[in-house]
Amino acid sequence: MGVEMGFLENVKNLFESKISIENSNLNLANFRKAFFEKFAQLGIPTPKNEEWKYTNLSFLNDINFDVSFYFKDRGYYQNLDQKILSPPQLLNGENFIFPIINGHPNFEYFKNTYSSEVSYENISQNENIIYNSLEKFKPFFDDSNSFLFLNIALFDGGVSLKVQPNTFIERPIVLFFNYLSDIDYFSNSLNFIEIGENSKVNFILLFSNQSSQKIIGNEIVNIFQKEGSEIELNVVQYDLKNLILINNINVIIERNSNFKSNTFSLSTKFVRNNLNVSFQGQFSSALLNGIYFSDTDNFVDDHTLIMHNVPNCQSDENFRGILDGKGRAVFNGKIFVARDAQKTTAYQSNKNLILSNEARINTKPQLEIYADDVKCTHGATVGFLDEEMLFYIISRGISKNKAKSMLLNSFVSVNLEKIEIPSLRDYLKELIAKKLHLEEIFFCGTLSNTGELVKAQE
Repeated sequence: MGVEMGFLENVKNLFESKISIENSNLNLANFRKAFFEKFAQLGIPTPKNEEWKYTNLSFLNDINFDVSFYFKDRGYYQNLDQKILSPPQLLNGENFIFPIINGHPNFEYFKNTYSSEVSYENISQNENIIYNSLEKFKPFFDDSNSFLFLNIALFDGGVSLKVQPNTFIERPIVLFFNYLSDIDYFSNSLNFIEIGENSKVNFILLFSNQSSQKIIGNEIVNIFQKEGSEIELNVVQYDLKNLILINNINVIIERNSNFKSNTFSLSTKFVRNNLNVSFQGQFSSALLNGIYFSDTDNFVDDHTLIMHNVPNCQSDENFRGILDGKGRAVFNGKIFVARDAQKTTAYQSNKNLILSNEARINTKPQLEIYADDVKCTHGATVGFLDEEMLFYIISRGISKNKAKSMLLNSFVSVNLEKIEIPSLRDYLKELIAKKLHLEEIFFCGTLSNTGELVKAQE
């Protein structure tokens, strides 16, 4: 494959190879073709697209992923070394682990650990799962994100997980997205999660890159919450060198259900998180919580959409960012309130700390309201550390570095303490402490108005 080939040519070759292999399945081939044609019509998003205004994707043309590796023998992904299939030790032992290697789920590994209260199917072996499940999520497929259409055209693996009704699963389920390749690679996985009525479960989406090559990950996780269900979804993206990640999460919430997400992006080469939530039943709630840290050669873009389509629902969104060196970040949060969605309560906040003169953040909170009986607020702040508070702490005999650490600690603690999984909370505290050099005083508390460090409320 010549180095002069661009991204569109590469994906066209990959698509044609996939169709030729699946030529015996006309229904699936036509299904893929419709989505690829839509992607080809939209093309790669450019800064002219409002939803990608601050995210330049021209570098994709420099990645010449190999088509042949995409069709590697499936047995390769079922017989990998246990170290590749296992997440970091801090997340091991107390969880159900589902490894997804280069977009290919390892069902054998999960089969040895999973709970009988969770059923699973390989979507590659039952295309009806795709047709039936995807129908619910079509409203999320619009012209603002062509990568959703590209995923459906190219996906080569994925899992459908169903949590049985009236179930409480104490141990979290980890979808472990791990990337490894000795050549440039393009991963596309399509995954569905269904939470049964009156059930409660915690998920962790953990992303890791063990490859020295350039990897593109274009992953989709669709979540359907049935009535009375509750889910905490934790997205952990840490130290993702050489990985270009486009992480698409679509959530549908039925009546009397609660959705909570925690998104943590720490030192990522390039991450675009698309988190879309749609209320389809009354008396439900959504909490979107996040922390991102971006240093030199790091970029993270969080795009959230909360659609209040029905009355009497509540959403609360709180993202906090720390930028150092030449780090770049984007936050774009949109709350949509339909005409019939009366009694809606929606809050949105994005706060950012800048630690260097060369760091950059573009933040854009949005409200689009068509109902008149609502309570909605939004806001964003960007600034440096509070010099007065820093001086006050130093004046009490504390070194400047430790005083700085205390302020950073206070800034992120509120969001970290919202994690309900103790082992994950401790794991992230350790990672953030390491990134921000907070080991001596960390963790976890907030500062009072007088500069005293007080323990955060559980």
